[in-house]
Order: sequence, then structure tokens, then C-alpha cells
Amino acid sequence: MKATQYCLWLKIVILSLLCSLNIFLFIKSLGINYQHELAREHTRFRQELPTMDSWINSPFGKLKSYLFNVTNAEAFLNGTDERLKLEQVGPIVYYIQGYIDMLERTESSITFRKHRYREVKFLPEESVSADILNRTITLPNMILLGSAAKFNQINSYVRFAFNAVTLHEPIFRTESIYYFLWELSSPGLKAISNVVPFIASNCGTLYNALTEKEEVYKLNIGPQNGIENFFRIDTMNGQNIMKQQESRKRGLSDEELEKCPVNAHGAFDNSLFPPYLKKDTKLEIVAAESCRILPLRYQREQDYDGFRGYRYSLLEEGETPSCLNTTYGIGLPKGMFDVSQCVINEAPSVFSGPHFYGSSYNWSEHYEGLNPNPEEHEPYILIEPTTGIPITEKYRFQSNIPMPNMRGFNRGLTRFSNMMLPTFWYEFDMGELPGIVKFVIHFNVYVTPILQPILMSLYVILALWSALKLVSLLFNCSYGDIFRRLCCCGSGTSNVLLQTTFPQNAETRRDVTPFDGTVK
Repeated sequence: MKATQYCLWLKIVILSLLCSLNIFLFIKSLGINYQHELAREHTRFRQELPTMDSWINSPFGKLKSYLFNVTNAEAFLNGTDERLKLEQVGPIVYYIQGYIDMLERTESSITFRKHRYREVKFLPEESVSADILNRTITLPNMILLGSAAKFNQINSYVRFAFNAVTLHEPIFRTESIYYFLWELSSPGLKAISNVVPFIASNCGTLYNALTEKEEVYKLNIGPQNGIENFFRIDTMNGQNIMKQQESRKRGLSDEELEKCPVNAHGAFDNSLFPPYLKKDTKLEIVAAESCRILPLRYQREQDYDGFRGYRYSLLEEGETPSCLNTTYGIGLPKGMFDVSQCVINEAPSVFSGPHFYGSSYNWSEHYEGLNPNPEEHEPYILIEPTTGIPITEKYRFQSNIPMPNMRGFNRGLTRFSNMMLPTFWYEFDMGELPGIVKFVIHFNVYVTPILQPILMSLYVILALWSALKLVSLLFNCSYGDIFRRLCCCGSGTSNVLLQTTFPQNAETRRDVTPFDGTVK
């Protein structure tokens, strides 16, 4: 008997708790948005998040490099051809894997050091040919031409010394692609570095492009900063202005410096963005390889890998910030910008879109074989707007040497006067997102909005069922009895069933006198 009562009271307690819990969850759900709450948790950036491992091992993807083989070097030097004939060689593909070193974390900020090139692996099967690194091509002598462009601003005596030292330096060099990418050097030019030090032991394009730069970020996290400020940079390397651009502070007014894209405060490191992006949300990213801040400009919505993303361009066609539109006294065409503060030895160097895409430079005056077009050469990033997670990226830029008027140099160098000389261009193609990251995006974007009304309906059903079950146990009645009582309650009247019982025979009711037919 006691066991039966114990089981009864246990059921009553469980049903009471179940009913109360579901009522609480339903009322709570009326005042919150599940999708928004998941976004708030995402901005807390806890180490237990399933996406944390993907972020720790970023950036990841493929680096595709392209060089320009010169097919008419002799004809150009002797004046037979007025333009250089270029043949694009590539892609030369490497797998890139980075790493994030966590330094400090609080509820409102995170500090970390980014190592972009922890692993660099050549992918012969995805390159233009498996033995592409051994292919021999002809390129302009970049070290010679870059040095000449830098010396152009020095007096005529130094130019005379430069001509004497570089007398036997070839204008064009024919070497393997591996040499140009990883081992480029010029022993003859090193002699002049005793006068003006500027030549490194290795000027290989990828060797220097993949040289790690100091990148220590302090970023905002947590809902207390506002989810719209999630992952915005507070400081980079302990300050706002990028260290390589410190010298610009001396030559610019406060107003000019404010417009110059070298202030990292409020920008992003390009790994994550705030949730609930709007098409007009101001977004800027740090471009560490060019030591500047790049604005993201919304273009359109685009589907990719099952997601709908916002596509942003990384360069505005024909735009050049006024503080970056010259290098060593050379004015730059629109759509190109100075990166000399960010390359080895601060050599004259400018970035543009591949094949000069998006610039006002009249490349056809100096070159044949180029074909700038948005499909192959426009840099862009695609971001899923609800979560702020990048889903793909084509980071494309071309490195060029700006050649001034080479009057005063030897005849071979004067042939390159007033040219923008392309050295190589590259594309960083972001790798496919891990499955767990895709699941998180899909769940938050597509499942949660549908799941909330379903769960709220389930809360109501469970609350009603547990309440009915509880009443049934307490009053020892069936669901039908509960239904009848609920239907009868509150009507204001009671339906009484009147029943007349007739006797079956006279013996059952002795007090009844039979009717004899006489009316009294």
C-alpha cells in the first residue's frame, strides 16, 4: 500500500515539474529569439565552441601564383618591338595553413598572435603542370630595375656609380620558376649596397611575400560590447596605426591621416565578422601583406556551397587613397596604391588588380598578352550575413615596380621609362569550411527559425498533457470525466435528468388502490 502511494506521489511530483517547466519554457520563448541568442553566445567566443578549432588553424587555403614570361626580350631591347610580349605562366599552387596563438582572453576582449604561414606545401597536381617549378622562363631583372627606380631620386653621381657597377648586369634573366619564386639574388648588385644599403640576400617573390610579419591583435568579443562590434580590432601590435606606416604620420595632417587607410582600430582581421550583417554595414579588413586597411564594398547576394552570402569587393575600381597615390615621387594611376613601406628594403612597389584590372593604367601602351576581367581578376570575399562567417574568398593582387623616367641611366634601362612593370600576381583561395562549421551555419541560419515555433508548440502540448494527467491522478477520474466536467463548468445551470419509474405489478406497491371505473 505504501509503495503504491509512493509511486502515486512520485508521478504527481514529476508531472507537476514537467507542467511547470513547459509553461516556463513557453513563456520564456515568447520574449526571446532563438537565433539571436545563438548569435550572442557566438560573440562570447568561448573555447568550447565547435568552430574554435577551425579558427585556431586559420587561415587555410591555396595560394596560386602567376608569373609573366617575356617572349620578345631581345626585340624589345634593340627597339624592334615597342611593347613587351607577356605570356602568363601559372597557376603555381601551394597549400597554406596558418595558426592562431592565443595570448590572453577576457569576457570582453581576446589577444592573439597570428602566424599565417605555418605550413607551405607545393601542390603539383593542382598546378599548371607537375614540373612547373623546373620550367625556364625569361623575366626582367627585377632587382636591377627596382634598384634603378629607387636610385632615380638620388643625384647624378650616384646614378653614374650605379651604371658603372651594373654595367654587366643583364636587363633580362632566364632562370627556373623556382629560382624566381624562392632564390632570386644578384651578387653583382650587392657591391653598391656599400654605398646605399638596400639589397637583401634573397629577393624571391614568394620567399619575401610569405615572410611572416608581426601580427598581434586585440579584438572585441562578448555581447557587452554590442554584437555589431564583435571581432573589431582594438589594437594591432599594441597601437592603432600599422607600424610599417608610422612614417606617414609625420607627413600628414590629422585630417589626412584620418582618411588614410592605415588605422587598424575598428577594422577586422578577416577571419570573422559580426553576426546580422546589413548590406550597408561598414567593414574594413587588415591587408598585412600590403600594410594597409582595405574597405569591403557590398556588391550583391551570391549562392555558394548551399549558403546565401553577401559578396564584397576588396578594391573599388579606379580608386586610390590620396596618401598612397605616389611612391618615390612617382604618381600612380588610379586603382593602384603604394606598398613600398611593406616590402623588402622598402623598394618601389605598388599593388593593383591582376593584369592591372580596375586601374586607369594604359597597359596596352607597353604590353601585349594581358586580359583584365572581373571573373578571373576581381578580388572579393563572400560572407554569410547571419553568422558573419566568411564562406569563400578570392584575394587577388598584382605586385608591380613603378618605373620613373630613366633618363641618365644606360640605354637598356631607359627602355622601361614610365612603365608599371608587373612582377607577379597571386590569388589566395580560401579552403572549404570544415563540416562542423557548415553545420553551425546551417543550423543557425535555416533550422533555428523553423525550430522555435515547433518547440513552442511542443511546450504547449506537453504542458496540457501533464496538467490533464495530474488532474486525472489527483481526482481519480478518466480523461472523459475531466472533459465532461470542463464542459459543464461555468454554464450557469445544471442539466438534471428526470426519471419516472412505473411499478411492474400491484403486489410491488400494496398502497395503490386499483381503479374500478367509478367516478366519485
